[in-house]
Amino acid sequence: MFDTGTRGDTAEQVHAFDEEAASPKSRAVRFAEFRISIERALKLYGSASRLALGQSLGQRRWLVATGVAGALSLALLAAGITTLVAPYSGVETAALSAEDTPQIIALNTDKAESETIASVAPVSPDKADTAVALRPSAYETAAISPSDAPNSDVPDNADLATASIAPAVPEMPKLFSTSIEIDEGATLMQVLTDHGVGREDAYHAIAALKPVFSPTKLKSGQEISLTFLSTPASADSTDSAPSKLLTAISLQPDVESKIEVQRANDGSYSTEEIKQELTKGYARAAGEINNSLFIDAAQAGVPVPIIVEMIRMFSYSVDFQREIHPGDKFEVYFDRKLDTTGAAVKSGDISYASLTILGKPHKLWRYKSTDGTWDYFDENGRSMKKFLMKTPIDGARISSSFGSRKHPILGYTKFHSGVDFAAPRGTPIYAAGNGKIEIAGWVRGYGNFVRIKHANGYETGYGHMNGFAKGMRPGVTVRQGQVIGYVGTTGRSTGPHLHYEISVRGKKVNPLGVKVPTGTTLAGADLKKYKATRASIMTAMNDAPDLTKLAQVNVANNANKAN
Repeated sequence: MFDTGTRGDTAEQVHAFDEEAASPKSRAVRFAEFRISIERALKLYGSASRLALGQSLGQRRWLVATGVAGALSLALLAAGITTLVAPYSGVETAALSAEDTPQIIALNTDKAESETIASVAPVSPDKADTAVALRPSAYETAAISPSDAPNSDVPDNADLATASIAPAVPEMPKLFSTSIEIDEGATLMQVLTDHGVGREDAYHAIAALKPVFSPTKLKSGQEISLTFLSTPASADSTDSAPSKLLTAISLQPDVESKIEVQRANDGSYSTEEIKQELTKGYARAAGEINNSLFIDAAQAGVPVPIIVEMIRMFSYSVDFQREIHPGDKFEVYFDRKLDTTGAAVKSGDISYASLTILGKPHKLWRYKSTDGTWDYFDENGRSMKKFLMKTPIDGARISSSFGSRKHPILGYTKFHSGVDFAAPRGTPIYAAGNGKIEIAGWVRGYGNFVRIKHANGYETGYGHMNGFAKGMRPGVTVRQGQVIGYVGTTGRSTGPHLHYEISVRGKKVNPLGVKVPTGTTLAGADLKKYKATRASIMTAMNDAPDLTKLAQVNVANNANKAN
């Protein structure tokens, strides 16, 4: 009867609207539909109001019309909300579970055309619509050739196994070793802590070492090896420096042994001493003395300890300062220790040595007698040891002889009661013979002085010492060749030297000219055994390697390299 301003929707329009509502729409489309619904509701509300006001004169009809209009308004509002929500019915939270997430499986770039990968993880039926609605586009899931993909660094012949990137493999802990040279005055604790070892670990490692090797025996210049386990710093750590853990200490106190300290899994340390396998070998050398026995023997390949022993052997009968001349000759045969490669690592004992001075040979052989003692003997079985040594110091020169002389400090002629041997400060001084120390202290012009009382009324004195050897004091018994002190320049002295004097029954005598008793002379069974030993030594010496030839080859090679 009254025009409400509305039109009935045709079936086609309703069907189209339903189809649109059944599929997802953009935000703009949904907003337009909501606006249309509101407009329709307002038109219906206006029509109903006009109908009620135009036909109702009484209050009853006004109330009825108002109620009808309000009901229609609520109905239309509900219809509009339903229209907005309907496209999302059945859609759940956008965060899908891992098994519902679409998977990109592979890309074969060797094929001419890219292929869309249809292999997708199975989707539960109740979430099928969700999976379809959120499934990536063809561009996202399709196999894209590297040339078509933007900013692609994939080579043309690469096969992409998966779109997911493998997690970075964490860097594993590593073992590394470092060699350290001990500085003078440094302790093992200092060395360890200076190289990053914690004080607690250093303490336990040293405690494990002490029962086998005392760290106080480490010498300046000695090398030790430290092994660490380095652990890389974690990514979330504020300290970028890697941590390291001490796992081993290795040192070699001598050529015959090696000591290793190892860390166990529980953090404790243990020490093991490993004995090196050394074999015994022999060598010989010979040469002519043009400079000194020490220099020429070293050039012939003789180890320094063997040269020193040679000088000591002949020092009882030969004055190396006055009796050695250019053209004199030497020969020596000795044993040595060889490692597994055959290299000599340690010199041993002299079996035979010879000095030819002005054409006169002086030969000595090493022999161990039946009572277990050993010594060097000449061809007739006489011991090379004399009652007293002529020169109780190595490598010295005579700077002042026995007798009257002008004193270098007092300035007038004064009797010199001994012989002065000039030598560098600190050179060891030996006891000239077996005896007991009577004086070890400061004595007027002598400075630091030692006097030893020997048998048969003999006494020896040693003056101007820099210092005394450990344990030297009155009443102590010393043996021949034992170090009793060191060269110095104490007392009335103009430079480092040893003043050496000998007294016989209280009278000072010339140390270089005194006749002293000889040592042991072999006889009987010992003499017979000694002669057999001497013959076997001479036979074996002919088969020993000649170090002199090796030294000459080395000198020639060095000269060629220099040229």
